[in-house]
Amino acid sequence: MKTVKSLLTGSMVLLWTVLIITAAGNKEARAEDPFSISAYLNDSIFNIDNIASSEDMPQYILEKTALYLQSFTTSRRELFQKWLDQSIPHMAIIKNILREEGLPEDLAFLPLIESGFNVNARSHAKATGMWQFMASTGAHYGLEVNGWIDERRDPVKSTRAAARHLKDLYETFGSWPLALASYNAGSGKIKRVLDGSSSSTFWEIGQSRALAAETRNYIPKFMAAMIIARNPETFGFTFMEVPTFQYDLLEVPAGMDVRTITERSGISPELIRSLNPELKGDITPLNESSYILRLPRGIGTVFLDNFDGLLPDKRVVHNKYKVKKGDSVYKIAKKFKTTVSAIREANKLKKKSRIVSGKIILVPVKVSYSDKVVRLVTPPDAPPKIPL
Repeated sequence: MKTVKSLLTGSMVLLWTVLIITAAGNKEARAEDPFSISAYLNDSIFNIDNIASSEDMPQYILEKTALYLQSFTTSRRELFQKWLDQSIPHMAIIKNILREEGLPEDLAFLPLIESGFNVNARSHAKATGMWQFMASTGAHYGLEVNGWIDERRDPVKSTRAAARHLKDLYETFGSWPLALASYNAGSGKIKRVLDGSSSSTFWEIGQSRALAAETRNYIPKFMAAMIIARNPETFGFTFMEVPTFQYDLLEVPAGMDVRTITERSGISPELIRSLNPELKGDITPLNESSYILRLPRGIGTVFLDNFDGLLPDKRVVHNKYKVKKGDSVYKIAKKFKTTVSAIREANKLKKKSRIVSGKIILVPVKVSYSDKVVRLVTPPDAPPKIPL
């Protein structure tokens, strides 16, 4: 088996001796036990189908992987630990989805280098969410983006979309290194580089200046992150996988103020936002007749038990209204039997702000919920099925 000591020379050998002593936290580590990248890649995604085993990897890939390992375990140690921490709530369900789609579970570590598992991450190119989907690619895989929601930020829906996208890329290119490079750069770009170089593997084009540095380094960066995530204690990190979080799924009317739900269920607005990160505001989407919210397991029943006691002034949904010529906030409030302050709050209007003819505003309207859907989608004694 090839080792870093046999692949790297001079200062790199010394660097890795120091690095592994530090990472393992063992000052008595023996120099005759050289660190082997190949050993950590054994049974990994890169030889799972015998397409690209560690023995096939060129030296430059292993050298770049070593440099990323050095970075993640030294100067970026705190940041990498933060990424691992942010992955904990999502890891079990991501691996479950990957299994369902017939994909290697190690792909669950890809968001480490995409977003650090930050569901609200947004790149300069406007890629969004944990899996960093562009709007067009997300739409192709069923992720909706509108004025009310951005499903690229939903960890469950975006993972399903990412799994199907990765499956398509693998079927197109026949190898995981090329599929992952395509995930980063786009399949069109990788096809053009392959055609222009008469090459057939990522290892052959991995140093091509036709690829951006980000793409050239993408595979080594992922390999380094994967090595650490699969062996965290070896490198002095803490990381554990927890069981899949259990949800209640609550179906509520369109235009309902989410703050009403938090008030009646005893949970914080921050918690409901963390469970439903696709929501852009505090109002359930108006483009559908109803909407399904995730709540912590058991809280859905708490809300329903308290629902009958909801005060009349809180029995509100929001309607869209197109401002007409001659309208004022006062006239609209009188027309819909609501208050000026309620309209101003819903639209974040200051006291002296004027509404403009033709503009769409939200109007909070008191209603009876008897004809509205408010129910648990899954029975309390049944495991929840997350809509995908």
